[in-house]
Amino acid sequence: MLKVAHPMSTVATKTLRLIDGRQLAYQCWGDPRGRPLHFLHGFPGSREQAALVHAEALAAGVCLVAADRPGMGCSTPAPSRRILDWPGDLEQLADHLGHRRFGVVGVSCGGPYALACALKLSDRLDYVGLMAGIGPMNLPAIREDQLAMLRVLFGLARSMPRLLTPLLALDRLMLRSNPERAVKSLAGMMAPPDRELIEAAPELITDFARGLAEAYRQGIAGPMREAQLIAADHGFSLAEVLSPVHGYFAAQDRHVPPAMSHHLAKHLPNCTARFYENEGHLSIVKNRFAECLSDFLN
Repeated sequence: MLKVAHPMSTVATKTLRLIDGRQLAYQCWGDPRGRPLHFLHGFPGSREQAALVHAEALAAGVCLVAADRPGMGCSTPAPSRRILDWPGDLEQLADHLGHRRFGVVGVSCGGPYALACALKLSDRLDYVGLMAGIGPMNLPAIREDQLAMLRVLFGLARSMPRLLTPLLALDRLMLRSNPERAVKSLAGMMAPPDRELIEAAPELITDFARGLAEAYRQGIAGPMREAQLIAADHGFSLAEVLSPVHGYFAAQDRHVPPAMSHHLAKHLPNCTARFYENEGHLSIVKNRFAECLSDFLN
C-alpha cells in the first residue's frame, strides 16, 4: 500500500486484482465512511485528480472513489480496451468495496466513461454526473470553438497517432520534471475564470499538476490509447443512455465549448443541465462540485 502525502490528508493508494489478472489502482478521498461516488478522471489524468475536490467531498460526507484507468497511474495497461469496457472494471471495484449502490461523475474526458456506466450499470447507479464532461469528438461542428491545441491533439490521435508520440513525450517530460511550471504554462491557454482561480488559490497547482503527471507514470502508451478512444466513436450513441444524467457546464470552457455541452444536453434523453456563465473548464470543477455532491446526496 502506497502512502500519498496530501496537505489535507494522507490518502492510501490501493490496488485490486481484477478477474483478468490486471491491477486496478484507486484511492478513496473525502469521507471513507460516506456514501460512495466514483470520480472518473480527465485526460491526461489519474486517481490523484480527485484531490482537487477532497475538501468538498469530506464536508459533504461523501466517499470519493477515484481509480486510474488502464495504462495510467498505477493501473495495468490494456492496449485493446474500449470505453465500454470501463463499467466492468468499475463494477468489480464497487463489489470489492462492498458498494451495492453508488454514483459516478465524469470530469472532462471522464464524461464518456460516466455515460458508458450509465448505459451498462443502470441497475447499480443512483446518480450520473457530467462535470464539464466532453462530448462526441468525431462531430466537427461542435468542436469549432474548442482550444486549437486539443483539436490538433485529438485529430492526430484519430488519424495519425504516430505523430502524437513526440507531443505526448514532451508533455510527459514537462509534467514529470517540473509539474508546477507546466501547469502555469497551461494556464495561459485557459479561460479567464480558470486563470483567476489559479491566481487566487495557487496551492491548487500542486494538486492539479500531480494528477496530470501521474497519468504518465508508466510512459505514454496509456495516455496515447486514451486519446485514441476519446477521439474516436465512443461505441454507443447518446440516445441509448436512458438513465437520468446531471450536466454541469461552463460557458467559458475552451475544452468543452458551448456547442458541445448543448449538444450533450439536447441529445441525452434524460439530461438535467446547468450552464454557468462565469466558469471555465477547471474553475467549474472546484467552484461547483459542492452542487454536484448535493444533487448526488438528494
